[in-house]
Amino acid sequence: MRSPGGSQLRTLAWLLILGLLIAPAAAAPERAAFTFLKTVPKSDLNRILNEERSLFSVNTAAGPGYSAPDISIALNDVDIYLVEYASQVPEQGNRSVTATGLLALPVIPKAKQLPLISYQHGTVFGKYEVPSYAFQETNPSGFPHYAGAYETRYMVSLFAGNGYAVMAADYFGLGGGADRPEAYFVKASSQQASYDLYKSVQTHLAANDIQISHTFLGGWSQGGLNTTGLLQKLEAENVVVSGSFTASSPSDPFAALNGLIYHPRPELDAPWLNTIVSLTVFSFENYYGEPDLAKSVVRPDFYQDMQRIYSRSYAGPEELGALFGRLGTRPLLDYFQDQYRDPAYFASSRYGRLLAAAETYRQQFKSPLQMFYGTHDEVIKEAIGTLPAQYQNVLTVDRKGADPQGIETIKVQGADHRLTFVTAAPTAKAWMDHLREK
Repeated sequence: MRSPGGSQLRTLAWLLILGLLIAPAAAAPERAAFTFLKTVPKSDLNRILNEERSLFSVNTAAGPGYSAPDISIALNDVDIYLVEYASQVPEQGNRSVTATGLLALPVIPKAKQLPLISYQHGTVFGKYEVPSYAFQETNPSGFPHYAGAYETRYMVSLFAGNGYAVMAADYFGLGGGADRPEAYFVKASSQQASYDLYKSVQTHLAANDIQISHTFLGGWSQGGLNTTGLLQKLEAENVVVSGSFTASSPSDPFAALNGLIYHPRPELDAPWLNTIVSLTVFSFENYYGEPDLAKSVVRPDFYQDMQRIYSRSYAGPEELGALFGRLGTRPLLDYFQDQYRDPAYFASSRYGRLLAAAETYRQQFKSPLQMFYGTHDEVIKEAIGTLPAQYQNVLTVDRKGADPQGIETIKVQGADHRLTFVTAAPTAKAWMDHLREK
């Protein structure tokens, strides 16, 4: 028998590493644990909806025509719970993991029914800028998390502060699972994290004699992608969803990134878009078992810093700023290996095909969906914001526009990435309140 060559040795080494990744981890809990954290009084919720919203919006760049929504008001206190639950990683043979998330319940005496909304959060720079830590003051890392978790507090204050139950998963590799790689844009794992939290919450509420009257979904940015992914999963499991909303959703990651790489908008594109490359390429390498995928995509002079962004191996905002300083604000294409200068190569590459497989809109949804997009969004182009509705209309040529069984696109004039979310959430809530009355 011949001795293995260099390439064979590398393959054997990767198989050993992959075996360790897929090997059974510590047993996940059979039943979800709901740990009470605190009761947030409505006075604090209203501060979140007012003063904290102003801080969240302070560095935004509104374009002509933007008008901020009225300040929302919370009418009841909210109980916050940390949820630890069993889940599995479909891309790794359904390997068992323990996942974490948040459940927020309105303090309503003798409530027997509650509407539930599952919120899917957006991209975070710290591993604890997630729902389960959104109402906690400290975390195990040295990276401050409170400001970065505002989106969850906004949703909890807006919805749970007005009678909804709110659940939100941390995603694999974040929050309580921060010791694992992040499953960024990994479709099945992202679906599974939220789906298993939904089942755990449903069981917990039933055990406390509370029925779910309506199920809603919502998400911003990456969370928009994961919202339509969860919608696909729930509808496949015959769960009735009353309505969903997304804000600034990259529903087709390949199309979204392809446009940003080969047709940039120098006057508008966010300087941190290189983060999307960092997170996706290393995430795909880890979850799909693609050895050296990142090295085949990223230029060697950027590889180490991009790996640190993915692994969050920086002490805090200052060190993260230094990483971004070294990466610079060059065009996205400059971070890629030379062969990626050909768009056809990108489309046929393993990286491009994995991005394409992450889409979450190519089906006819059974329930209504509102998709908000901003005309000055520095991350999501308008064409991407309207793409799912165009596709839906191809499937249902006799249904146009704001059909209640289709996808409704809602333009937020002058809104950038954050302002699209600030506007979308209360607008969608008013719509969902209306759906509940039917």
